[in-house]
Amino acid sequence: MTTPSVALETRPSLLMRLRDTSDREAWSEFVDVYSPLVYGFLRRRSLHDSDAADVTQEVFLRVSRSIPTFIYSKEQGRFRDWLWTITRNEIRRFHEKRKRRVAEIQESPDGTLEQLASTGDSAEWNEEFHRHILEVAMKRIEPSFEPQTWQAFCLVWVNQVSAIDAAEQVQQSVDFVYVAKSRVLKRLREEVLVLADHLALSFW
Repeated sequence: MTTPSVALETRPSLLMRLRDTSDREAWSEFVDVYSPLVYGFLRRRSLHDSDAADVTQEVFLRVSRSIPTFIYSKEQGRFRDWLWTITRNEIRRFHEKRKRRVAEIQESPDGTLEQLASTGDSAEWNEEFHRHILEVAMKRIEPSFEPQTWQAFCLVWVNQVSAIDAAEQVQQSVDFVYVAKSRVLKRLREEVLVLADHLALSFW
């Protein structure tokens, strides 16, 4: 079941804050938001916990060194794609180092290692990126709304319940449900724009 897509304008405010090396709060927020995404992606690439943690750390070291010169533009690519490139390259470096270590012990690595080195394609990364940013944004804005407002929004937008049925469940009018959906979506758009570049939100 699919929710309506929400097209967003570009306002990479968190990324711009990262350009200021003295803004430690921005960097901490950035790591809190994006490290679970990178780590989770690495774990799904069959990396063990400690290896995924090490590679995640390398990814963010690369980001910290490169972000002052990162230029954001639609023509040159989105931050999502830039972070994917860094993550993919660090996965490759990890496996190249591992293959060298294996080669020192045996004449040739087995097929399992070659299969493990696969990083997947960018489509899977993009899907995980979108889902992760949406989940983070929703968690961040939920405390800003009354429980009934949030419940009404989740019923009609996330769960695709009709406005009439949602109104019955939250014991409010249908107008209340429509207003709740509108208010939360507006705030959700703003929060996503703080966290990421142009993004279309959807559930599958």
